Amino acid sequence: MPKLRLGNLVIDRDRQCVFVGNQATELTSTELGLLWHMARYAERVLTRERLWRAVWGREAKGPTRTLDTHIARLRRKIEGNEPWMIQAVPRRGYVLTNRPALATKHSSRRPPIHSNTAGRALKGGFNAWVKV
Repeated sequence: MPKLRLGNLVIDRDRQCVFVGNQATELTSTELGLLWHMARYAERVLTRERLWRAVWGREAKGPTRTLDTHIARLRRKIEGNEPWMIQAVPRRGYVLTNRPALATKHSSRRPPIHSNTAGRALKGGFNAWVKV
């Protein structure tokens, strides 16, 4: 299987690149491995451990942010106008989808800090910084 398709995303394993619409983007072998595995199991939540084993072939030793870093780089390369393709599912893993409905339910983007609350905390309006 040299190519996989998910919506307007086409992964070409032989050329080690991905096409989003008509735009081609080159990927590193790690990014390609992650995206290929996620596309094979599209619309399903894949645990961090499963993704780690699929790409690196062994168990992760201790807590690591390596997977998150590679996912972040992959997102920057492929998402463009569709920032919902790779979704973080809290306490479970990641899912590759072509449906924006999942993005609103399991958004990986943090919500903005409420400006009034942050402003009061910075001005000392309440005891947010008191040691307990």
